[in-house]
Amino acid sequence: MSTDGLLCAPARLDWSQATGPRADDYGDVYYSAEDGLEETRAVFLKGCDLPDAWTGKSGYVVGELGFGTGLNALALWDLWTSNGPKTGWLHFLSVEKHPLSREEASRAFKAWPSLKPLSDQLLAQWPSAFKGPHRMIFPADRFSITVFQDECDAALAQMDARVNAWFLDGFSPAKNESMWSQGVFEQMARLSAPGARIGTFTVAGAVRRGLQSAGFEVEKCPGFGRKRERLEAVYAGENAPLKASPYAPSLPVNGRIAVIGAGIAGASLARAFAMRGRDVVLVDALGVAQGASGGPAGLLTPRLERMDRPHVRATLAAFEFARNLYGDLDGFFAEGGLRLPRDDDDIGRIQDLCALMGEGYHWDGQGMWMARAGRFLPARLVASLIGNVDVLRRDVGKIEEASHGVSLVSRSGSMIMEADAVIYANGADAAQICGAITSSAGQLAVVGGEPPKNPIIWGGYVCASDEGDVVMGATHEKGAEIGPVDHAVTEFRAGVAHYVPQLSSTLGPSVKMAWSGIRASTPDFLPVCGAVPASDFATRWGDHARGVQAPVKPRQDQARTYVLSGLGSRGFAHAPLLAEALASEICGEPSPLERAGREVFHPARFAYRNIKRG
Repeated sequence: MSTDGLLCAPARLDWSQATGPRADDYGDVYYSAEDGLEETRAVFLKGCDLPDAWTGKSGYVVGELGFGTGLNALALWDLWTSNGPKTGWLHFLSVEKHPLSREEASRAFKAWPSLKPLSDQLLAQWPSAFKGPHRMIFPADRFSITVFQDECDAALAQMDARVNAWFLDGFSPAKNESMWSQGVFEQMARLSAPGARIGTFTVAGAVRRGLQSAGFEVEKCPGFGRKRERLEAVYAGENAPLKASPYAPSLPVNGRIAVIGAGIAGASLARAFAMRGRDVVLVDALGVAQGASGGPAGLLTPRLERMDRPHVRATLAAFEFARNLYGDLDGFFAEGGLRLPRDDDDIGRIQDLCALMGEGYHWDGQGMWMARAGRFLPARLVASLIGNVDVLRRDVGKIEEASHGVSLVSRSGSMIMEADAVIYANGADAAQICGAITSSAGQLAVVGGEPPKNPIIWGGYVCASDEGDVVMGATHEKGAEIGPVDHAVTEFRAGVAHYVPQLSSTLGPSVKMAWSGIRASTPDFLPVCGAVPASDFATRWGDHARGVQAPVKPRQDQARTYVLSGLGSRGFAHAPLLAEALASEICGEPSPLERAGREVFHPARFAYRNIKRG
């Protein structure tokens, strides 16, 4: 990961030609001046034998080098909706170093009015310029797009997938050598399923030789328009073996998934699995949206950090994913939010962050205005995410794991249900399966008064309640002991008086509602998401953790127990994407996270660190 900022350098476009945009930095066009859409269909779709190649497959993965305007994604999506199978998902993985803005993409899409129903949907989720992966999901069509925004070789190195077809659509090899390097071709081979096909417009000798050296059989074919020739290729190798890692993805699980917990983590998992047509059941003794997910209001804001690190990329992507998801759901209010400096020394840091975060973030004279932030009503969002998924109000006493699945047993000893896998998504109670999880108590208070038009945050915060009152919060205390309500309210009022004095005088004298809940935290303040380490983890990984370069066999048994917890006070910002990542892993699909991002959240990280400390 780099340390030179959170944003990709934007594309610099020349629109002076009527034929479409041209990249100033590369001196090349984004698509054919003759007919970009028909070129895509001829070079990439037909070149990869689509739609015939996905016939009979339960899922299909297409990789692309050069997302550009998104034209190839739209053409592929259009073909899938008209000639795809009735079940299964199509996953599109693309790489882009210089992303276009939403406005530039919209301008380009005007050239293809026949694709407008799809391009409008894509524009609604168009990725920001943050580095790293951005997942967009279109569940009605069983189609997902994940754009990895980075240097090509770096992006491919962070992927784990079995790609069935590749669209090689970077700028000309003579003008963009890094996208056509031998290292890129080797990474493509690592990610390719046997028989994976390639379509590309170029027949450059270096490309042909590079692909052949990486294990692809290459053939020249008639070109499109004025281009005489183009290339098609087929991967002739076998599946590249997964590198042994304490954080390697688990084997896919078929059948029923039991999720313990019906808060934001469980609700996000319910949505992710139900969207895929999987049999998923939530089990929660308290019912829906209780505990830390049951407060009177919440704020959706990004986690703000200044360095380009795996967890920063992942948490920013999670915020964007959640924001896109909640935008159309009942209970979310797209009001934006104002982040105030805590003191004079904090002003410079906040101003620096405004520049680092890019579009949608600016210094307004008082603090950072965050256009994508918002306020939400937790219970409504949780209910919307759960939808029609079954929720069993039962108290799980123990879980018995066997080679074929798991059994959930009540505290009285009666059988609750059997499943093929179980996910602990029950907040601080997940400590029983992941000992690094600890409790953190928090409180909110609702008082009468004139609420601000948008949330205001400084460490504490104020926002509107559902009834138009003022919500003040929030405390963060280690442990599960809830402090006195009066003490918390005094703290809240003092914060409002200091940071928002114009609001302080309008607050009513009495507390209309006080809420408290227990959050789940971890020592590194990052969530846990993944398969619970096997009982022999320390034995298998002990030498490796101590620096001994001995071969380690990947986990051979089927993981049956997973965890999604440790979300702290940002459960609603981070849970949806982490649930999507966990569902993708369990269903054997490409991850929406970089490999490094998955590792920083993996529950095995604590056990591995403990071994290293010895």
